[in-house]
Amino acid sequence: MQAFTGNWLMAIITACCATGFLLVGYDNGVFGGLVNTPSFKATFNDPDANTIGNIVSLYEIGCCVGALSTFYIGEKFGRRMAILFGSVWMIAGAIIQAACSSVGVMIAGRIICGIGMGIINATVPVLQAETSPAISRGKLVALDLTVLNCGIVLMAASGLQRPAWRVPIALQCVFIVIIAMIAFVIPDTPRWLVKKGRVEDATRVLERLRNGSRDEPRIADELAAIISALEHERNEASKVEGWKHLIAPGGGWKDDALRTRRRLFLACFIQAAQQLGGINALIYYSSTLFQDSIKLSNDQSALLAGGLNMCLILGSVISIFLIDVVGRKKLLLPCISGMALVMAVQTGLVWKTQQPGADAVFGRAASAMLFVFELFFSIGFQATVWLIPSEVLPLRIRTQGSALSTASNWICNFAVVKFTPSALQNIQWKVYIIFAILNAAWVPILAFFLPETARKSLEEMDEVFATDGWQIDQSEAGQVIHRGSAEQSSTEKL
Repeated sequence: MQAFTGNWLMAIITACCATGFLLVGYDNGVFGGLVNTPSFKATFNDPDANTIGNIVSLYEIGCCVGALSTFYIGEKFGRRMAILFGSVWMIAGAIIQAACSSVGVMIAGRIICGIGMGIINATVPVLQAETSPAISRGKLVALDLTVLNCGIVLMAASGLQRPAWRVPIALQCVFIVIIAMIAFVIPDTPRWLVKKGRVEDATRVLERLRNGSRDEPRIADELAAIISALEHERNEASKVEGWKHLIAPGGGWKDDALRTRRRLFLACFIQAAQQLGGINALIYYSSTLFQDSIKLSNDQSALLAGGLNMCLILGSVISIFLIDVVGRKKLLLPCISGMALVMAVQTGLVWKTQQPGADAVFGRAASAMLFVFELFFSIGFQATVWLIPSEVLPLRIRTQGSALSTASNWICNFAVVKFTPSALQNIQWKVYIIFAILNAAWVPILAFFLPETARKSLEEMDEVFATDGWQIDQSEAGQVIHRGSAEQSSTEKL
């Protein structure tokens, strides 16, 4: 693999990250279609809504635990080894699920698989961001999310005829093996290597990623920027000890000059906001929404659920061409506003469909609103959410910040998936107004606190957030490489 450089190496890394996201999409959707099949009901004695909610949603608890475990795993062993650890957990969980015949064992398998998924899901966005050029970083992450949406469609296609519910669950092992094989051969990121004091290794990886020599100014400048930013971040971190570097990095209860706490809260907030906006209520329970809320038949619901999945792919393909050109913020805010408006309209339409003798036109309009909602989401609120945390978090806490932000995504995912079936039964059309209010609330928060991150290097984001006027120092770019190489050689000899 050493022979691969430049665009070829970037393509292999992107394939690894995209496969990780494909697994998220596949696993997110696989149980939404299985729980209502006759074979699944027969195996588990026709589980009630609460049992189904537990089977589906406890996977998210495993994902949350797995994401938090990267606090240690991702920091100590690096991005590629974290992916390998996650792959082992996922394969074990998938085998347990595919072989089980009781609810308890199924839940255990779901949690184990979720732990692996959480590890991978907290790691691949960081891997993609830390290796991608600033000019195309957004496009590559949007491509990853398009593959995630393909995973949802693949899940649906794998089970169009489901005499055996075990087959779609076992099928994910193919993709787990693929991501593990790629992780074996890709290098670790230059930023993690610099953080570990391995400047020579980081230089070699940068040479391969940028397809050039360390003597070229563009490579020397990029390495110097990484080292300069890390040194400044460590100087700021020296003010406090222990966990305070996350919640009170400036000493006392103050933020530091790099606004590390604000950046961490922003990363966690945007991940939580995505889930609380209601998207996975649609993905997991699309057939149920069409049947219970809009009163469509089973066949009509299944057909429209498949159409919703294709709508996700359409929107994410559009985002590939917009996210680096328009920018994250200008794409994000109009789309979240559109999602809030759609859910407000949907509230009235669903209320109307649930009245006795309601005209069928209201059901058709309500169905159309779900398509518009998913289109807005996949254009502006999908790829950006997996991109922005890695962009705004400083290198010193990027691993921990990604762990926390990804965990916040999964724990909110758990809450939505757990309570959506009960909410549809108990408060019916009022579910939609909750999602409308929440999405509307996100708009002013993001408008005020989120800076634009497009086309900026990860180190330049330190300049954007700095309150002390700090700037990247590239005055000794060439000396940085040679000094770092000598220091690593001395350490290795010792």
